[in-house]
Amino acid sequence: RTCWLQDNCPVMVGIMGASPDGAGFEAIFEHFEVKQLPDQRRLEWAKKQQAH
Repeated sequence: RTCWLQDNCPVMVGIMGASPDGAGFEAIFEHFEVKQLPDQRRLEWAKKQQAH
């Protein structure tokens, strides 16, 4: 899931599962990874600098 995050603000990431009713369930997550994406504003700034 992708969402907006405030600049320079620490966040906690991970997997979450919930079972609001009953005794719960077993969940297995495979091949989970968190990737850092390029800062879009920084990429746009660099592109503008090359044009000058």
